[in-house]
Amino acid sequence: MMQTKKIHWVSLLTLVVFGFGLLIFLAAFAFMSVSSIVHLIAGIGAPAAEMIGAFAFGFHILLLLVCAWFVFQKTRGAEQSEAPLRIPFAWSQVVGTIAVPAVSVFIGGIVTLAEIEWLGWLFLPLLTLLVVVPPIWLYFGAGSHGLEAGSRWRFFAVFGLSMTAAPFIMILLEMVFLLLGIFVAAVYLAVNQPLLFAEITKLTDVILEETDLEVILQLVSPYIANPAVLAAGFGYLAILVPVIEELFKPLAVWLFAKQIGSPAQGFVLGMASGAAFGLLESLNASADGSTGWAVVVAARAGTSLLHIVTSGLVGWGIVSAFKEKRIGRFAAAFFASVLIHGVWNAAAAGAGIVAVGESIGKPEWLYNYAPAMLCGLLTMGIGIFAVLLASNRRLKTQTVQPEEEKVESTS
Repeated sequence: MMQTKKIHWVSLLTLVVFGFGLLIFLAAFAFMSVSSIVHLIAGIGAPAAEMIGAFAFGFHILLLLVCAWFVFQKTRGAEQSEAPLRIPFAWSQVVGTIAVPAVSVFIGGIVTLAEIEWLGWLFLPLLTLLVVVPPIWLYFGAGSHGLEAGSRWRFFAVFGLSMTAAPFIMILLEMVFLLLGIFVAAVYLAVNQPLLFAEITKLTDVILEETDLEVILQLVSPYIANPAVLAAGFGYLAILVPVIEELFKPLAVWLFAKQIGSPAQGFVLGMASGAAFGLLESLNASADGSTGWAVVVAARAGTSLLHIVTSGLVGWGIVSAFKEKRIGRFAAAFFASVLIHGVWNAAAAGAGIVAVGESIGKPEWLYNYAPAMLCGLLTMGIGIFAVLLASNRRLKTQTVQPEEEKVESTS
């Protein structure tokens, strides 16, 4: 009698999630492409920014199709889907991963300074990819060099889920908490400061009818510069957002934790989660066709490094907790990741507020700390990269030692 193959439900359900993700990405790609072309012809809107967004979603589609292929191999029961994966990174690639983004930023900067709409529309989408993608490959390659990532299908399942399900859950939770905070603040003002509540309500109606960003900034500047508002904003960005993101970025690592072979593999798969999320966030956040394009895309390099390293640490902690019952290790890794992420977000938010300081009344106490915030971000970037290299070296040492002990015991 012929044996019927068992359905591998995990890979099948993963493909279903990928399918929904592809539909969303395709819809966004089509909408932004058409909108960009129409706006370019009509001479209105921001066609270059829209085409950058379209290219970003097109790139996500290609990556997700690659992930879907490897997961599909698992649903068919193909043996190669379980083959161990080693990341094809070599240190000889470092020069290219630095030179390509640097040259691309230089060329893109010249294009944006020319302020010719069709020129930015033509060149900036590809240049954005060339600036954002190579550093992510460098960070991930440096962190995973010499370490196994586990089976091929699981690696690509983790990567794909980190581009689809994980961001959706994170955005949903962040929006829920943000709206909840706004609701609580509105109730508090309505009860305790009704005059201020009425004033803000009228201001909201005016803003909804206004289209000029400069005018909107002038209207809200007295409120944004308020210390209580700044404290609430910093608390949201520096505490709540890092907690949510560090829990759910490695969502797929949580799902596969019992099947992942070792904490070292958890580190690699955690980094893959961070890389996938970093790509999604950075490419879409770089959809800026203005003269500030070069600054925006260059700054994303630091944010991508942050996501990769913190997710790698949390992934290592998750698998340590499941495989070795090291709950304390997970708690320490999670706390460290949230702390690093929170300090980074606070410094970045402070620098961002200073950048629009003239429009919001330039709160002097914050403006005076601008150099410290920028230097802090640079120092943190160097430190985070050092943590990445040190973690890789430590994990390689730990994986080599058991193999040596196994050889000695059999000899």
